[in-house]
Amino acid sequence: MLRGFLILISFFTRIPIGKIVEYNEEKFVKGLKLYCLVGLVIGAFLALGYFIGNFLEIIYIKGLIITVIYIIITGGIHLDGTADTCDGLFSGRTGDKVFEIMSDSRIGAFGVISLILIILSQLILFSHIDLYTLILVPVVGRASVVVACSSMNYAKKSLGMGTLFVESIKLNELAFNTLITLIICSFMPGYIVNIMSTFLTFICALVIARWVKSKISGMTGDTCGFVAEISQVIFMFLSLILRSIII
Repeated sequence: MLRGFLILISFFTRIPIGKIVEYNEEKFVKGLKLYCLVGLVIGAFLALGYFIGNFLEIIYIKGLIITVIYIIITGGIHLDGTADTCDGLFSGRTGDKVFEIMSDSRIGAFGVISLILIILSQLILFSHIDLYTLILVPVVGRASVVVACSSMNYAKKSLGMGTLFVESIKLNELAFNTLITLIICSFMPGYIVNIMSTFLTFICALVIARWVKSKISGMTGDTCGFVAEISQVIFMFLSLILRSIII
């Protein structure tokens, strides 16, 4: 499982794993039980941006620094999926034409709009959330993907990069990722808000997944990225709102 976790890091981040592990499908699948911990690794790098931003004492510069670090560490893989998903799902087309649009290397108007909204939301929200919520953001984002895929099939007839991921998310993967995420939330200050925000984000992820399924009959690698990015923004927004109410 640990080797599978390292494979996940090499797949979903730009952190150089090198030749520590070689890709193996069986190990990849086993590692999916720890997928949300990839977010914890990303969160550690975001924390560095948080401290740099606090040192500069310019609020939106802090948000910008954290956003840039996030894009660098992830390689923008989920942002790319978000743009492709929005181009396809909002195109007004149906059937295989949607997949053709999503697979096009060119970005369309809806893809550009989605990137602007996501990055702008991240910049603003990263500027206002506390350190502990910041660390939780990528954890909850990746756990939300597992929640979204837990009862889904792979949408495309042809095999894609997301096929193994989507088809391998079963009850065990859902249970492990949910439990690990809730444990991490519980150890962070303001655990009540953390847990409430996480559960509400999971519900939103399920709603988004059902909407995606209504359009293309399942999930793909691109739509997984879409769920991750949207869920992170939702989690940050909910955390800020709930903290202002409860604390």
